[in-house]
Amino acid sequence: MRFFIKLLIGAIAGILLLPYIVIPKLSMPEGCDLESPYFSHSDADLLIDRTYRDITTGQNILDHEILDAMIDEIQSAETFLIVDFFLWNKWQGRFAKNKNNVQELRSLADLLADVIIEKRQQNPEIPILLITDPINRLYGNNDPELFQSFNDLGIPVVYTDLSNLPDSNKLYSKQVRFWSKFYDLSSNSNRFRIFPNLVESKAERLSFSQFFKALHLKANHRKVLIAGYRNSPSKMIIGSFNPSDASSFNSNLAVSVAGPLADYVARSEIKIAQWSALKPENLLGKRFELEDAFRRLNEALLPQNHFNQYASRKTGVRFISEGSTNQVLLDLFNNSDKGTEIDIAMFYFSDRKMIKALKSAAKRGVKIRLILDQNKNAFGFKKIGVPNRSVADELMQLDEVDSIQIHWASAKTGGQFHSKAIRVFDDKQDILFLGSSNLTHRSINNFNLEANVMFNEVVTVNNEFDLYFESVWGNSLGFEETVEYKALKNPKWMQYIRLCFYRIQEWTQLSTY
Repeated sequence: MRFFIKLLIGAIAGILLLPYIVIPKLSMPEGCDLESPYFSHSDADLLIDRTYRDITTGQNILDHEILDAMIDEIQSAETFLIVDFFLWNKWQGRFAKNKNNVQELRSLADLLADVIIEKRQQNPEIPILLITDPINRLYGNNDPELFQSFNDLGIPVVYTDLSNLPDSNKLYSKQVRFWSKFYDLSSNSNRFRIFPNLVESKAERLSFSQFFKALHLKANHRKVLIAGYRNSPSKMIIGSFNPSDASSFNSNLAVSVAGPLADYVARSEIKIAQWSALKPENLLGKRFELEDAFRRLNEALLPQNHFNQYASRKTGVRFISEGSTNQVLLDLFNNSDKGTEIDIAMFYFSDRKMIKALKSAAKRGVKIRLILDQNKNAFGFKKIGVPNRSVADELMQLDEVDSIQIHWASAKTGGQFHSKAIRVFDDKQDILFLGSSNLTHRSINNFNLEANVMFNEVVTVNNEFDLYFESVWGNSLGFEETVEYKALKNPKWMQYIRLCFYRIQEWTQLSTY
């Protein structure tokens, strides 16, 4: 009997382990994991969304530039338009239940959609390509109303095929990929709606299919808009802004860049749309409309083999996406020394290699300042501060504590300090890195799709960031935008709870960041 029990246990263990043996690791698909050369540019501007709380009125003041710049770019575009956003929806999250306590959210999703619709109506011939993450239809088959409006005008919408991306949640995804060969586990079935809808409280519950697709924990996290012109270079806006209503109170950073880099990124976006649209369920629109958009975009953009003509040696702006970000940032941190200054504005900071690199830099005498989100607010929901509170505690325990200073972005607005930017300066380099990538394992290690730019010796943009960072750090506008590290209550028992959550999530990657 014992023999048969052992045999049964061995058979079950073998079956459970089989997916991890036979399912190969996926590599990043075409158009991803890019590290371009530096390109010359004709125009570059830092775009800033700052949100602060006016304690006299109890209202948020929204000093925002990014959406207005995008609207201007869409209205002026002449030859093409490419738009790729992670979150593009009217969801209000927990804010919908707290309308008596919070001022009205901006209709970010509609504001952006309306100007694109107006553009198509004014110029029916301009090719427009829209790319987004399937989270905007909650991993099901119910397309948002605003995307249906695009479809009605012949504008194709492509949902990114996340199944082509490497597995972030390895414990779960390899099992699903294996067993789906025998049973369709990814069916868009709308049955068994038992899971709560956290992003839209008034919407119906999620089905089994939607919930289990979300557990793959990967995303197209890019935030990119590219516009083409007849007699001037293409222009790109790239950063951390999402046109999602629940993001109305977020602080963000973006940059507007004109030049060949915009065409380079546009070709990356087209590749993503091409392999995503191979599955019919990922395309909202007619196939011939999408193929026609691809054809006309190809004619409007610089040829792939022409980019080297515009490359410069070490100065200008370059595109860095997905896993290429990891080594670029590690090189920046590891090559820093006494006399180097590093300023970081970051929504999420959790990656262990990045933490170790910063700690080593501090021990070498590098001056480091961080403005971090408290990880307290998420679309009206409250969180406990993971991962940033735990990472900050670790960094501030260094003996070289004078080399690292941390300020917390104020949480009084109810929004998030959603920026992702890194500034490195010394007598050898003058770097600004900015985009969609958080300093998390998933963002910088070829799991999510991410889009970033890096400037070297571009005085205008780098100086604009320096002025912004100093202003937020010192609360120079007279509003509490940041507080010192010690200003937040931090009892030992809570530190321990947060640390346990952080370490488990970082080890298993079972987290939303």
